[in-house]
Amino acid sequence: MTLWPNSAGGRLISSSGRMSPDLLAIDTFSFTPHLETSGEICIIESLAGSSVGFVFIYIDNPDDATCSPLLALFGRQKRKKVDKLQRLLSAHGVKQIAQPRLSNSARRDAAKFATNRLTTMEDLKNMSYKGAALGIGAASSLISFTGDEEPDVRAHSDLINRYLRASALVFESACLLMRQYEPKSVLVFNGRLACARAVVEAAQQFQISCLLHERGATFQRYEIFDSEINHMPYMRQRIRHAWGLAGTDREALGRSFFDRRRNGDGIGWTSFIGDQERGFIPPRGANRRLVYFSSNNDEYATASEMAHTLFKSQRHAVCFLVEWVGQQTNVELVIRVHPGAQTRSLREREWWDSLDGANVKLIPSASKTDSYALAESADTVLTYNSSIGVEASFFGKPVILLGDTDYRGFGCAYEPETIEDLEALLARTTLPPKPPENALPFGHYYLTFGCEYRVYQPFNLFQGSFMGLELGAGPKLLRRFKASKAGKALKMLRSRIIK
Repeated sequence: MTLWPNSAGGRLISSSGRMSPDLLAIDTFSFTPHLETSGEICIIESLAGSSVGFVFIYIDNPDDATCSPLLALFGRQKRKKVDKLQRLLSAHGVKQIAQPRLSNSARRDAAKFATNRLTTMEDLKNMSYKGAALGIGAASSLISFTGDEEPDVRAHSDLINRYLRASALVFESACLLMRQYEPKSVLVFNGRLACARAVVEAAQQFQISCLLHERGATFQRYEIFDSEINHMPYMRQRIRHAWGLAGTDREALGRSFFDRRRNGDGIGWTSFIGDQERGFIPPRGANRRLVYFSSNNDEYATASEMAHTLFKSQRHAVCFLVEWVGQQTNVELVIRVHPGAQTRSLREREWWDSLDGANVKLIPSASKTDSYALAESADTVLTYNSSIGVEASFFGKPVILLGDTDYRGFGCAYEPETIEDLEALLARTTLPPKPPENALPFGHYYLTFGCEYRVYQPFNLFQGSFMGLELGAGPKLLRRFKASKAGKALKMLRSRIIK
C-alpha cells in the first residue's frame, strides 16, 4: 500500500502532474454501506483520470462505535475492514494517505474544548472551535444517539464531551490534510454527524469544495451532494431540477412511487405498514376528523434554513392543535404517532404517550392502525414535515403543513404563514384538496435519485460486497452474534442512527 507523505512542508505531485489531488476522501465512519460508497466514488474518479486520495482518521467516534457496535466489540475488525478497502483502492490508482500526527498543543486544545459545562441544547448547538461550528454536529449526533429531539444535555455530559473532543481532533486533522495537500475537492459521508461535520467545517475554512455522499433512492444507489443534505431550499431545487431533466415517463414514475408506498414498498428504506392491519382505523367520533401524523426529526433538528414560520418545533405545533381542538364542537383530532417512535428514547415515547385532551384520540406508535387508511378517513391531514403529507395530497386529501419539508412550495399542501391563517384553515368545514399532479416531482425524485453502484454490490441496506469481497465479514463468533437476539437489537439501534 502506497502512502503519500505527510511530513511538515511535504507537497504532493499527483499522477496527472498537478500539485494537489482532484479529490480527497476523508473517512471517520467504517460502517456499511457508507465506507464502501466512499471507496466506490474514489475508484470511479480515479479510473476517469482524476487524481484521488483516501485517508481514514481513526478516532474515538461515538457514532461509528454505535452504528457498528460489533466492530467496537471486536476492535481489530474495524481496522481490518478499512485495510481491506485501502488495498483495493491502492490497486486501482487511489493514493493512500497516512493519518496526520497532531501536535500536543492541538490535542490539548481539543481536550479543553470538550470540557465545557453545558446546560441546554442551545448551548451545545452554539459551540464553536477555532471558528468552526462543531457544536451543531455534536448536537445532531446526540439527538440521533438518544432518539430524543430535546435530550437532557446534563444527563449525557460524558457522551457530549466525547463528541466534542472527537470532532475537534477530526477538525485539526482535516485542516492539516487540506493545508498540506490542497485538494480541489473533499469527499465525506453525510456531513451532519459530529465527526463528518468537522470535515465540512475545515473545508469551509480553506474554501475547498466539500462533497457529501449518502444513500440514493434505493439501496442499490448512492448520491453525491454539494451542499447540506437537509438544507430544504437546496433539496427543493434538486427535486425541481430532476423533474426538468426527466424524460416522458416522469409522470408515470412519480405515480408509481406513491402507489408502491401505499402497497407497503419502502423503496429506499424499511416500510412500517407491514406490521399494520390493512384497513384498520378507529371509529369516527365527530363530524369532522383532523389527522396529525408525527415525524421523527433527527435529521432535521439541527438543519439550517428550516422555515419555522409558525412553531419552533413539532412539539409546539402538536400542543397548539390539542388546545385548539379542545375548544371545538363536533371536531376530533387523531394523532398518529410515527411507528418508528418505538425505537426512540423513553423520554420521547413518554411525551407522545402523554398527549391527551378533549376531542383528542391518540394512536400510539405500536398500534396496528393502517396509517394510509387513517389518512383516507380524514377530512384534513396535518403534519409538521412527514412525507405522508405529500402522499396524502397525491391521494386526494387536503393537507396542512405546519413546518418545513422538501415538498413545501410545490402546491401539495396549504402552508399557513400565521397562526390566524392556520386557525382559518382549521375552521373551514370543507377544504379543497390540492391537485394530485403537484406531488409528482416529489415522487419522481425519491424513486430515481442517485447513481447505481458499479463497484460495490449491495445485498440489502446494511450488507454487500466490494469488488467481490465482503469487507466487514468477521470471524464466526462475530457472525453468530449478529444472528443472536442481542445482535438483532443492536442492528435496530444502528438502523435508527445511520439511515
